[in-house]
Amino acid sequence: MRNVMISLVLCLICLAPLAAQKIDLSNDQDYLNAFMKVRGDANEGVTLYHWTGSVYSFVPGEKRVELFAFEGFNIAKTVKGEFGFELLTREAAFFKDYRTGEILETWYNPLNKMNVPVVQIWNDPVNQDMNFEADMLPYVHQILPSTDLGDELAFTMEIFPFYTSPLPRKEFGEFSQNDTYQAAEFFNFFAKKADLLNPALSTVPATITWNRISPWMPFMRMGDRAGSLVFVCRGQKLEGGFEALPKQIKDYVMKTKPEFAAPPTEWSEPNETSWTYFRKLLEQGLIK
Repeated sequence: MRNVMISLVLCLICLAPLAAQKIDLSNDQDYLNAFMKVRGDANEGVTLYHWTGSVYSFVPGEKRVELFAFEGFNIAKTVKGEFGFELLTREAAFFKDYRTGEILETWYNPLNKMNVPVVQIWNDPVNQDMNFEADMLPYVHQILPSTDLGDELAFTMEIFPFYTSPLPRKEFGEFSQNDTYQAAEFFNFFAKKADLLNPALSTVPATITWNRISPWMPFMRMGDRAGSLVFVCRGQKLEGGFEALPKQIKDYVMKTKPEFAAPPTEWSEPNETSWTYFRKLLEQGLIK
């Protein structure tokens, strides 16, 4: 009996640290930490999300047209703060022929009957400050809402960019639809609750959906023609990071912009967008 009691005490001592680390998703800090494990790595590691999808036209009074296949990735390093974290990221995405899967260099635009050079998405950086002030932490469940799906939790981000366009029509009328950039982006991050509640995991497997309604891409040369683009994509966090990407994407990145194989190493701003990147190319004379 004495040996049994000693064994029981030792067992309880071993389990005590695990009990102390118990995660409660109703707790504000635990909830924020859970989102950090989904979006990045709570141990400040590097993570990568990869997605595929399609891009459609959406014009009032016209049928939709499938314009592109679309594939991209976001590579991120997590930097922990007192009540949150920063994400240091680069993002690349590619417009592809929706029939062959070829990454496009030029493209026939069926909407305006023009052959145009394609400008791929090379956004560096796309940093995110997810640090919360102490007085804002109690609102984290409202700022980063989630839906309980039984075995899974779905974190939701709904973003409505609205700001002065980097491509004002007076200067860039051929490439710009409006003097205001207005869009809508909808993210869902799905993760197993068992993984989120596991204190041994600093990052967890996750799948995503991403949908965007945006103006015409500048390279399409649509001017102020009415209509929008609709991006419909889905993807996942890749356990193997950049090396786990499809060979086509890896080879294209390493040939074109190899720095996108890793995230930035320090915070910088402002963030790059497809519109600011396109303007830089215009000002450098790289687009005619």
